[in-house]
Amino acid sequence: MPMSPFPSSRSVFSAMKATQPERTPLFRKESNGSVYRLPSLIYIPGENVFLAFAEKRKNESDAESAGLVLRRGIYKTGYVSWEGVQSLHDICLRNHCMMNPCPVYEEVTKTLFLFFNCVPIGVTEERMRKWGNSSKLCYSTSGDCGKTWGPAIDITDVTSGIRNLATFFVSPGHGIQTQCGKLVIPAYVYVAKFWCIRWWSTKARTFYIYSEDQGSRWRASERIEKHECSESELAEIMSEDGQRMLYCNARSPSKKRVEALMLNVGGEFKIADKSRKLKESEKGGCSGSVVGFPGLEQPGQERRHWLLFSHPTKKERRDLGIYLNKSPLMSEAWSKPWVIHDGPAGYSDLADCKDANTFAILFESGAETPYEEINFCLFTVEDVMENINKKKSLFSRFRK
Repeated sequence: MPMSPFPSSRSVFSAMKATQPERTPLFRKESNGSVYRLPSLIYIPGENVFLAFAEKRKNESDAESAGLVLRRGIYKTGYVSWEGVQSLHDICLRNHCMMNPCPVYEEVTKTLFLFFNCVPIGVTEERMRKWGNSSKLCYSTSGDCGKTWGPAIDITDVTSGIRNLATFFVSPGHGIQTQCGKLVIPAYVYVAKFWCIRWWSTKARTFYIYSEDQGSRWRASERIEKHECSESELAEIMSEDGQRMLYCNARSPSKKRVEALMLNVGGEFKIADKSRKLKESEKGGCSGSVVGFPGLEQPGQERRHWLLFSHPTKKERRDLGIYLNKSPLMSEAWSKPWVIHDGPAGYSDLADCKDANTFAILFESGAETPYEEINFCLFTVEDVMENINKKKSLFSRFRK
C-alpha cells in the first residue's frame, strides 16, 4: 500500500489537553495597512496541488478590495511547498474590483472554475442594497491547476429570474462537484419586499448556482425562504438508505446557524431550520465552512457520511473550532468543537484531501484582530475525534 503524502498531526502532548495542528501563514497584513481576507481553499486530487485564494484589501473595510490573489501549494516529500503570491487582477472586468473567491474543480474535463463577483470600483454592498444591483457574477477557468487563467466570463443573466432582487454575491469559500457530476456554487441574494422603501426592507436569502453539463450552462436555484441567511457552503451527504442529498450550512443574523437539506441539485430546500447545536457569532454572524466525506467504519454499523464544520466558537469571533457530525440528518448530532486557534478568528475554508482521512483548513486569525494573517493547517479526522472531548490547556483558557 503506498504511503499517504500527508503526515499525521497527532498529538505528542498530554492526553488530557487538546492540541492544535501546526500552521503555515500564507498571507499577512502588510506594513501599509493592506490586509488579506475571505480565505478560499481547494485541493486538486491526483495533482497534489492546493490552491489558496484570498481577497486583498487596502484596509479592513469591505469596500476597499484591491483584487484576488492566489498561492499554489505543491506537495513534496512530506510537506507542502508554497509558491509566491500570484495576483489575479488581469482577469477582472475593467473598472471593477474582484470579490468573494469560490473555486470548484470539474474532474472529467480537469477544469478549475473560479467564481467571483465583479463590482464597480467604489460601489459598496450597502449602496446596492438601497439603490439597485451593480454586482456581476463572473468566472474564470484554468486547465493547468491555477498557473494560467482565461478571461472573466460574465453570467449575471442567470440571476434574472430571482424575484425582487436588490443585489447578490457568491459566497466566499468553495463549491462542490456531486457524485453524478453536477457543479454547485453557493451564493446569496438580498431581496427587497417593498421597492419604494428598500433601504430597510432588504433581507438576505441563501441560494446556489449549478451546472448539469460540466460548466457549459449555469442556473440559479430556489432560495431558502424560511429564515434570513446569507453566506453558505454545501456538501453532498448520503442517508442510511443510500439516498444522496445536499446539505447547506448558512450564516444567519440570529444566534443560531441555519441548516438546510434538498433532495437533489436544482430542487427546493425541503428542510431549513435553525441549528440545534451550532451557534452564530454576534453582529450579523460570520462565515463558516463545511465538507462532507465517507466516515470511518464503525463496528456493527454501515459506513456513513460525516460532516466537518469550522467557525469561531465564541460570539465575538474568537477561538476557531472544528466540529464533527457523524449523523448529518440530525442537527443535534454535532460534537463539541476542537479549538485550533485561541484568540481572534474570522472566516475559514475547509478542504477534503481525499486521502487517508486528511483535511486542510485556511483561516483568518491574529493576536489582536482576526485580520492579521491567513493560516493553513493539515489535520486528520482522527485528530478531530481525539481532541473534541479534551480540555483546553490552562494557558489557553486565560489567554486574551
